[in-house]
Amino acid sequence: MKITIQPTRLKGTLQVVSSKSLSHRYIIAAGLAKGTSVIKNVLDSDDLTATKNALAALGVTFDHNKVIGNELKLYHHEIDCNESGSTLRFMIPIAMLLREEVRFLGQGRLPLRPLDVYFDIFKQKHLYYKLDSEASNLPLTVKGPIKPGFYQMRGDVSSQFLTGMLFALPLLKKDSVIEMTTPIESKGYIDLTLDVLKMFGIHILSVDQYFYIKGGQSYIPKEVTVEGDFSQAAFWMVAGLIGDEMILKSLNPISKQGDSKIIDIIKDMHGEIEYIDKERIYKIEPSTTYGVNIDLSQIPDLGPILMVLAGLSEGETKFVGCNRLRMKESDRLDAMYQVLTRLGVHMEINGDEAIIHGQKSFKGNVELDSFGDHRIAMAIAIAAIRADGPITINHAEVVSKSYPNFFEIYKELGGQINES
Repeated sequence: MKITIQPTRLKGTLQVVSSKSLSHRYIIAAGLAKGTSVIKNVLDSDDLTATKNALAALGVTFDHNKVIGNELKLYHHEIDCNESGSTLRFMIPIAMLLREEVRFLGQGRLPLRPLDVYFDIFKQKHLYYKLDSEASNLPLTVKGPIKPGFYQMRGDVSSQFLTGMLFALPLLKKDSVIEMTTPIESKGYIDLTLDVLKMFGIHILSVDQYFYIKGGQSYIPKEVTVEGDFSQAAFWMVAGLIGDEMILKSLNPISKQGDSKIIDIIKDMHGEIEYIDKERIYKIEPSTTYGVNIDLSQIPDLGPILMVLAGLSEGETKFVGCNRLRMKESDRLDAMYQVLTRLGVHMEINGDEAIIHGQKSFKGNVELDSFGDHRIAMAIAIAAIRADGPITINHAEVVSKSYPNFFEIYKELGGQINES
């Protein structure tokens, strides 16, 4: 799908879409519980569909907002994770609770995204795995049962590997210990995982670089509601800063989501954002923002939209810890370099650092590619607010990965979009 956006300042009130990170975690925990859980407000997106299908392959059933867990049993020997890294990395250890071969498939760039952390573990524990090709990590065939005991894992590739292990190991009969051999990237996501596990009756002790996991635990069915997503809210927050007043509902001001860091960053840049407790809303006002230093190592999903904001902020913004951006649905660092330079921005990349020199507006009358990445497509759409001419986005349909109705909401807030 190709769309063309006319420069228009967005304004309005919106209900923030459900958290993708929590939606994944809640339905997996519910699927591992024996009995019926009620998970309200689960995100409706391609990634969540992939996770539901993966759980269904192991015998979990879904009935509207009910998740019905049974004894895990393999009903399908192939699990297609589509383009969802969370689905793939969370589900591999869970599938390996069983003794049968399971073949994982993936689409887009997913077969190229790293799985070495698991491969190292499989070698440590002499677990069976087979790659169809040396050129990519999918299709991947694995076979359990995964074993309890002592594990050493790297934490500097993705927190998703650790989350996958934390889901599976408590269900083994004996105890396990995980030692992280490098600092954990995106540690906020591990805090989120531990919080969800505790909610569903699983207790894990985290001390320094160690995770102590008692065996023989059971997930307990729960009724929970998924809160709004700070990763997605960030796009509308920046729309408010560079456009017109924006009011956001459904966000938890004491959320464990790592990307809630967006609030502090906006304030550091002198953006006007406040939480009005009485109304339970975030209010964002148009602001003159200023360049600061931003570490993306723990918050890579915020990278694209913060780079758009940096492009319209006074002075220069320095981003460090950018390497994680290279291992997403696209090489987001390179993608944003191409996008912003086409929009007239002076941007420099040096290793895992980037410097963006701000300006008053973006260059319009350009056609940009989404690079097959939902967050790049949404970042470009927000940038269009302050362009001096229309901006065309190729392959804009990729937003369905995490935010299928993004462009509908964009139009409801006053955006002018033409499809071709």
